[in-house]
Amino acid sequence: MGLFDFLFKWRKKKNQTNEVTLKNESPVEETITPVNEKINIPIEETVATIEKETPDVATEETIASTINEDGHRFDLEIVEAFKRFHSDPSLGIEIEIKDDKGNILDFHKAYTDLFKEWLGIQSKWDRMSLFYRFWDQSQFEKLEDWQVIERFVKDRYPKKALQYFEEKMADKRHFTKEELVALSKLHRVLLDNPTAKEYIETAYRNHPEDDAVKVEYATVLHIIGNHSEKELSHQVFHEVFDKKIEQNDTESVFDCFRFSEGYTDSSIFAMLYLMNTEADNDTWDYVAEEYYYCPVFRYEHAVQLAQSENPMRALAKLTSLSQEFPWFRIALESTIGNIKSVRKQINSPDFMEKELQEFQASLKNL
Repeated sequence: MGLFDFLFKWRKKKNQTNEVTLKNESPVEETITPVNEKINIPIEETVATIEKETPDVATEETIASTINEDGHRFDLEIVEAFKRFHSDPSLGIEIEIKDDKGNILDFHKAYTDLFKEWLGIQSKWDRMSLFYRFWDQSQFEKLEDWQVIERFVKDRYPKKALQYFEEKMADKRHFTKEELVALSKLHRVLLDNPTAKEYIETAYRNHPEDDAVKVEYATVLHIIGNHSEKELSHQVFHEVFDKKIEQNDTESVFDCFRFSEGYTDSSIFAMLYLMNTEADNDTWDYVAEEYYYCPVFRYEHAVQLAQSENPMRALAKLTSLSQEFPWFRIALESTIGNIKSVRKQINSPDFMEKELQEFQASLKNL
């Protein structure tokens, strides 16, 4: 099946397996301290009601509808975050929370403070980060080493992942294939591609038929390989990618790169497909939600926005990228250059002065 024939295929629903049941009869008793910032989330029986001196039936119905819609999205995202936290898109879960009367509560009604904080966050990955800190309280100690590395890398804390490795894993003589893949991703995010290659070459040498290993191996080869290695990278990647397409379980080629069972987790090949198909802004945004942790993808997304005449969105993306990945020299230089360019265009010599000084300091320290 050709690429463009595949772009808009309809999805076939699949039943989840590997059921995991979490029943928390008294959630308020959990006292595990999260790894990051501590979050206090008291159990409440109902969402706070909105009162008005003169009730308007139509307005109240609209408010109730909005709360229900937001609550439903919250409940879906917190479960998605649980699966992402465990790096397992196929994980089927049944989470049951009860109040002191034995009534089963939806997440948004059980954790109202968390729900309110979630409502104020626009970015998908900032919301995921909020949920990750929430799940740290009860799930962090259950993670395997490779899952901890992924948890920090996907949450845009690669330096914490590296610190965890140095404290908990550096003395290991042998790594599992999952650990090798996770460590390769970590060093790619840190822009240390030669070290990433060392880890993934070991994984590919020992597990050449594993799909996750093959995708990461192909990704690294494409980044730093010579001409023949780049050709091999495309061959290896499409051994996995074509198989995913043949499963007929996604609507478009870009769904193959999104967190789902058997997905191809490669920010680099996702970026190549977006470029080669001349994807529009909406499609870039759709895929970008998956690779917000990848500095190279985010940089190319900013370039695409600039080329599609969205200079301020491009600058906003470069700014957040440079703040979150201050070791990314190209991003820093581009951000500084764009700030200076905008200053001239709008005749405002103090535009983003604080940020400019921050980025210049970061660049000086490299």
